[in-house]
Amino acid sequence: MYKVLIWIAVVSLGVLMVKTQFLTSSTFGPFKEDCMQLPGATEARCDCLAKYVHKHFSDNEVKLIRANQVNDPDFKFKVEEVLARGNQSCAAEK
Repeated sequence: MYKVLIWIAVVSLGVLMVKTQFLTSSTFGPFKEDCMQLPGATEARCDCLAKYVHKHFSDNEVKLIRANQVNDPDFKFKVEEVLARGNQSCAAEK
């Protein structure tokens, strides 16, 4: 029985380490802070928009979006589309 508990503890520790090292977003907070600078922004809406954007883009893509370095027209269209849908979704969520 104790072997099962030790195995569960080891697996849980491994999952925790992988999650904290590799699955955390380094751009979530900065994106949310950028959103908060916009007029009429609320913390709940910016949190919702940051989650929505991070569902659709990787950290590297969010870095490009924040730096306004989107040069590909197709990617730029996708960014505008995702931001528009995210704003609608988060406004309806209130």
